[in-house]
Amino acid sequence: MTDLNPQQYAWMREPAVSQLFKAFPKGQLRFVGGCVRNALMGEAVADVDLATPLTPDAVIKVLDAASIRHIPTGIDHGTVTVIIDGKPYEVTSLRKDVETDGRRAVVAFTTDWTEDAYRRDLTMNALYADFDGTVYDPCGQGVDDLKARRFRFVGDADARVREDYLRILRFFRFIAWYGSTHKDGQGVIDADALRACRENAKGLKTLSAERIWSETKKLLSAPDPCRAVRIMLTNDILDTLLPEASNSVGLDAIVALERREAIKPDPLLRLMAMGAREPLAIVLLTKRLKMSNSESTRLRAWADDATALDPNADDRTKRIAIYTAGKQVIIDRARIRAAGSDDPIKSSRWMSLADLAMGWTRPTFPLTGKDLIKAGVEPGEAMGKKMAALKALWVRSGFSVDKDKLLMALKLLG
Repeated sequence: MTDLNPQQYAWMREPAVSQLFKAFPKGQLRFVGGCVRNALMGEAVADVDLATPLTPDAVIKVLDAASIRHIPTGIDHGTVTVIIDGKPYEVTSLRKDVETDGRRAVVAFTTDWTEDAYRRDLTMNALYADFDGTVYDPCGQGVDDLKARRFRFVGDADARVREDYLRILRFFRFIAWYGSTHKDGQGVIDADALRACRENAKGLKTLSAERIWSETKKLLSAPDPCRAVRIMLTNDILDTLLPEASNSVGLDAIVALERREAIKPDPLLRLMAMGAREPLAIVLLTKRLKMSNSESTRLRAWADDATALDPNADDRTKRIAIYTAGKQVIIDRARIRAAGSDDPIKSSRWMSLADLAMGWTRPTFPLTGKDLIKAGVEPGEAMGKKMAALKALWVRSGFSVDKDKLLMALKLLG
């Protein structure tokens, strides 16, 4: 059995963690899931989750006795969020599924660690560890699967997927995040697990848009999701999930560009690279996935923009294009064009346009309505037309015409 050395992991030595373990009876609290998995794989640990055989009511009594602040965030499903020094820790009672429908589960509490392990999704997530670093693998496969980067569901794969169809996306998300970091750059995909995902793909349509987009965004945020996405495509899962954006070749290209240009993984840019700049399709996509206003705005602006772009143009023309289309739109369009170009010189020029947009500070038009009124222009439609004409002149000049020259031009407008 592989154990963890607490001295090697700062998250295991946090005073808050020590306080929690001291509050619970000995052996009644363990680290669980992602923190154990990532530590054993040598990956960064973001969240520290814990499990206990105590019921939620008993957990609250333990915390009250130790004067530890807590919030019953998911009490019906056994989760109590502990707050120590402003940092949250989720403590969840051991559970077993009583009833599932592919979207949500009715659970019952248990004191059996093995029962709790067998209701989890992947073997690599069904691992527990004591405060001293002793690792427990109730399913008997988790540690070995971690070492091999083998992606396998706990127990019967078909049953696990039918319990919650979101596990299909979680399966590929883990492949995306952890398969590419293995020594062979891939990891091993269990045949039964892949078959269960493929045969139950239609179940994804029963899930809420929010759950699908949240998990898809995590998948597309992985350092290299290309292999996972290709497998989803060849198994008819990607078209079911993203019919508007199922171009895995586009994803390959943008990920290669990110790697070459040291660009931080961007799930929205990757989604754009997987689709086409078709306004209607993008509108339907953003509505179907119930994206946030900022996400929807960015995607729609990219799809709607009709600004002519030429990476060989002079800087004045490029700046006018950036002003017209908007900074983010130009960055997105130019990077996608750079990724899709087979010619390294053309690709470099597209990246230069994107870099110019990144460093761009939008100039402020020198004139205001008050300036025109002071110059004798009456408020109304005529003022609006004159303001628009002056602004067009200012833009054509490359934003070089100052206020005095614009007021001189105003006199010529009559």
